[in-house]
Amino acid sequence: MVKPEESASKKKKVAILIGSPRRNGSTVILAQEAERGLNERGIETELVFLNDLKMRGCQACYYCKKHDVAECAVKDDMQGIHQLMRESDGIIVATPIYFGDVTAQTKIWLDRLFPFIGMDLSPKMPGSKNISFIFTQNQPDERLFETPIRTFMHMTGLTGLVVKDYLIAYDLDAGYKPPVIEKKEFMDKANKIGRELLEQP
Repeated sequence: MVKPEESASKKKKVAILIGSPRRNGSTVILAQEAERGLNERGIETELVFLNDLKMRGCQACYYCKKHDVAECAVKDDMQGIHQLMRESDGIIVATPIYFGDVTAQTKIWLDRLFPFIGMDLSPKMPGSKNISFIFTQNQPDERLFETPIRTFMHMTGLTGLVVKDYLIAYDLDAGYKPPVIEKKEFMDKANKIGRELLEQP
């Protein structure tokens, strides 16, 4: 049995899920800056590249609904992501915008959250966890993809995850435009997203 003092001193942990296929692009740089903000608060992090995982889209088998469980019948690397999300105190998702929406890797992650939404749209994610988002795009109009971005965050929130904050970093294209590390406002916001993720209102 865990003693109260041991429980209170248990280190917090945050999962950072990256939906970019590039390992050194703007999305990763901003995610690492958010990670730095978390680490400065003494919070442990686990950074996962979704592109490295073997994941299938939702198979519409309805196992989770027929059995009323927050578990997925599809056995692939998403099982580990689900477990990581359960164990984490908070989550950050970082993704570029490709073709007007989040990347395919990120969309698979979203689709596979289906077990965490009841048939009546009731949330099934255990605990109350904050989630924040980092979006990057090469277009200079910050508002251009605002509708799909807001829809993505809304659907994520249906699981019971509490949307804390988000950043839309625009006019970026690694290797073609000035690097994001030179965009102080984006770097500062990413760091703030990390630092404040686990703060309660």
